[in-house]
Amino acid sequence: MDDEALCQRPLSVQSMVQAWRYRDTLSRIEFAPIISGSNNDDSAWKQWTDGAAHEQLIKRFKKPLFNAKPEKTDPLAFLVVKSMLLTGFDAPIEGVMYLDRPIREAELLQAIARVNRTGFGKRCGIVVDYYGVAQHLKEALAAYADEDVEGALASLKDEVPVLRDRHLRVVDLFRQQGIESLDDTEACVEALGSEKLRADFAVKLKAFLGSLDTVLPRPEGLPYSGDAKRLAYIYARARNRYKDTPILGKDVGAKVRKLIDDHVISLGIDPRIPPIQLTDAKFDTHVARAANDRAKASEMEHAIRSHIRKHTDEDPVLYRKLSEHLSDILKTLGEKWNEVISQLQMIIDELRAGKAGNTDAPSDLPEHCAPFLRTVLDVVCAGQTPTAAELLRLKDVTVELVDLLVQELQGNRDIWSPYKRAAQEDLNTQLFEHLMRLRPPLVSTDKAGVLADKLLEQARANNDKLMQV
Repeated sequence: MDDEALCQRPLSVQSMVQAWRYRDTLSRIEFAPIISGSNNDDSAWKQWTDGAAHEQLIKRFKKPLFNAKPEKTDPLAFLVVKSMLLTGFDAPIEGVMYLDRPIREAELLQAIARVNRTGFGKRCGIVVDYYGVAQHLKEALAAYADEDVEGALASLKDEVPVLRDRHLRVVDLFRQQGIESLDDTEACVEALGSEKLRADFAVKLKAFLGSLDTVLPRPEGLPYSGDAKRLAYIYARARNRYKDTPILGKDVGAKVRKLIDDHVISLGIDPRIPPIQLTDAKFDTHVARAANDRAKASEMEHAIRSHIRKHTDEDPVLYRKLSEHLSDILKTLGEKWNEVISQLQMIIDELRAGKAGNTDAPSDLPEHCAPFLRTVLDVVCAGQTPTAAELLRLKDVTVELVDLLVQELQGNRDIWSPYKRAAQEDLNTQLFEHLMRLRPPLVSTDKAGVLADKLLEQARANNDKLMQV
């Protein structure tokens, strides 16, 4: 296409807006030709025909473009080639190929194969066919089995209806909950209190964003970018509140990830930073920003649940009872949000101070033994309250068992390695035999096996604490 024809080509308003938005990036990108040389070449062409120069250009081309650390990026965005780099060229970063001459058969397949490498942030490659060579693809693929080449080349126009359908599917999740506008962020986040709905939302959002990444930067994708930003912000808010949703990472293409990350960060949430936990210094400030008392209670509730999930293996009995207590508070108080907040704050204060469960542990029991005593009581007493004499004996037995664990762990520091299964089984046997030697017997043989298993797993979760005793 000559310059005059290029200048006369009409541009849509959306195209001009997009070009203006990325004007700074466009002004910095570089092009480089890679030419197959011959003895008759002009000496001025050596920088493009020299094999060593080719290798250097290829190395630069494979680096990210502006979106990583400056020392790891390169402004070289386009390689201009003819009958080169068809074989042995593997660059997953290559996303778009422009074809402007006739090619057929094996050469056509080799050319297309240069953009079919998937990579981080890249689901597919784009072929811009200026010459109309796609019509030759069918005959080029005739030598292959149908199942091997199905979907090898598809028109971007075919992805637009898919994008439209996936957009409707994810938006309808909220409409079905009675939410008509995605701008009502708090209502959307509240609706995602359902674990099933959160999982469904994550799947459908990733599908929608995947299609959007394929269609962009074509104008057909631009009308969906606003909802992509809103939905990503809702996802980030829900991730911060419920703390069980993974980050939108490699599932999202680079173009869309940059679009939504910039938007979400501008609204005060960095998707790369893990959700705020109740022990974080900024947690109270985070809760204070909640839209209303119901939202504050929800933030506090799920921060407690997240803390329970994180630490439950260290002290299973304590955190099981704490989870039951939390459920009782929410069930009993219903929508009396001020009272709910007050009760939840008491739990948070105890967890922060490390005092949760202190009331049911003997005052003279070493702190690192308390979680193990709760496990012993749970198995031996099965919910019944022990007498003072029984509690004293169980406390002494627990100290003996924990001392045994500490001794073995400190003498075998990598005992939890997959290659040390024999040592783990030996430790389990020692715990079991210690229980069986007690007179009078503390538990039956079956219960002794169960208790030994639980104590061993609890020791694994508390390894760092026991190593410091």
